[in-house]
Amino acid sequence: MYLFKTSGRTFDSVIRNEKHAFSSMPRDWYPNELVLVSKNKSDCNAGEKQIQYLMRLVDIRLLRQGEVEKYWPGNEGRWKYLVICKDTKPINNPFNLVDLLGEDAKPYGPIMTFRKLDPEHEAIIEDYLRKTGTL
Repeated sequence: MYLFKTSGRTFDSVIRNEKHAFSSMPRDWYPNELVLVSKNKSDCNAGEKQIQYLMRLVDIRLLRQGEVEKYWPGNEGRWKYLVICKDTKPINNPFNLVDLLGEDAKPYGPIMTFRKLDPEHEAIIEDYLRKTGTL
């Protein structure tokens, strides 16, 4: 399971188009892998939870000319890789990692664009997603 962070400016397009873009390529991913989509904390409204959507990875490839402008106008040249996802769905009870992981959420807090979840954290989150009817 991956955690993808996105700014409030790009969040809606990431969800609507089921695509994200990064400067570096996520490693150790596989097709159909679950992805948690997290809005940057600083872009959340009061009381809004960061992790609101779940996706499944399809592919990661180099961006083609003009793709960034198509999905995120004004950001051409900012990223190098396009992440293609599918099966995007809202999480029934959005959450922040600290809600489920407590102090163990600290490694995921620094500003970053993506991170593979540790297996023990992935198990906790998958259990939560099942209990809340998202999975």
